[in-house]
Amino acid sequence: MTVPDISLLPGVPRLEHPGPPASQRVDAYPATLHHIDTELPAGQALLPALHDAVFARGFTSAFGELRGGTFEAFDYYIPSICHAGTSVATFSEPRRGQGPAAFVRGGVTIGKRDGEIFAHCHAQFVGADGVMRAGHLIPDSVLLGAGVLADLYATDDVAMTVTPDPEINFPVFQPQPAQNHTTTHEGGLRSVVARILPNVDIVAAVEDLAETHGFDNAVVRGKIGSFIGATLTQGTQIITAPGPATEVMYLDGSITRDSDGRARAELSCAAVAIDGNVYTGSLVRGHNPVAMTFELALSEPVRTPQ
Repeated sequence: MTVPDISLLPGVPRLEHPGPPASQRVDAYPATLHHIDTELPAGQALLPALHDAVFARGFTSAFGELRGGTFEAFDYYIPSICHAGTSVATFSEPRRGQGPAAFVRGGVTIGKRDGEIFAHCHAQFVGADGVMRAGHLIPDSVLLGAGVLADLYATDDVAMTVTPDPEINFPVFQPQPAQNHTTTHEGGLRSVVARILPNVDIVAAVEDLAETHGFDNAVVRGKIGSFIGATLTQGTQIITAPGPATEVMYLDGSITRDSDGRARAELSCAAVAIDGNVYTGSLVRGHNPVAMTFELALSEPVRTPQ
C-alpha cells in the first residue's frame, strides 16, 4: 500500500499568543471514569438535559460525545481570525442552524462556568437544507429533538471549570481536583483527564500521557479542542485545513504498545476551519499542534466480561 509522503509537508505551524506562556504545557490528573449511555429527552434544552445526565448523578464533570437524532433549534460558531489583536483566533458571528437538523455527532465536555452547568460542545449536522455543516454549539441555544444519544464518561475526581487563561486571553475549561465532593461511585475505568495547551502536538501529548500514567492500552474519551489548521490523511492523500485554528468536532483513537514497547497512538478527527468546510482523516504525527486548548481524557478500554 502506498503511503502519503509527509516529507513534502511544510514546517509545523506555531502560534504566538498575546500572554505569557505557561511553563507547564499539559495539565493532567488521574481519575476514574464511569460510562453513561443515555438518550437525552426530546423537547428539553441541552444544558438542563446534560445536568440531569451528569450532575444529578453525583458527578463533577464528563467527557464524550453526542450523536444521532435531531436538533429542533440551535446557534453555532465557526472559527475566525481575531482582527482586534486581543487573541490569535476567535469565533465567527453566531450562525443560526436550520432546524430541524439531523445531528451526526460531536464531542462534548461538561463542567461548570460561574457555578452553573456549562458545556463545550462541537457538532456535525445536516441542516434542513440538506447541507452538512459543523461548528461550535452555543449551548444555551440548543433545543433537543428526538433521538439524541449521549455517550459520556463521567468522574467525581476532577472538576472542569471555565476560567480565564492569560496566555491565550480566552476563558476555557481547565481541570482541577474536585473539592468538598462526597459522592463516590463504585467501579469505573482507570483514566487520566488533561488539558493540552497551545503548540503541543496532540499525538505526542496522547502518547506521553499514556507513558506517564502507565497505560498499555487506552482509548480517547475527552475529544474536543482546536488545532493550528489540521494536517490529515485519507488513504494516500494529504488533507490540510487552513488555520490559524480549526475546531475539532471529535478525536477518535486508541493507544497501544509497539514492538519496542513504546506507546503509539492512532488518531482520527473531523474539524471545521475558518472557511466553514469540514475536514476528516487520520492525524499526521507531529503536524497537529493545539491552537487554543484541547480537553483530553484517556481511559483503559472497557472490560469485557469473561
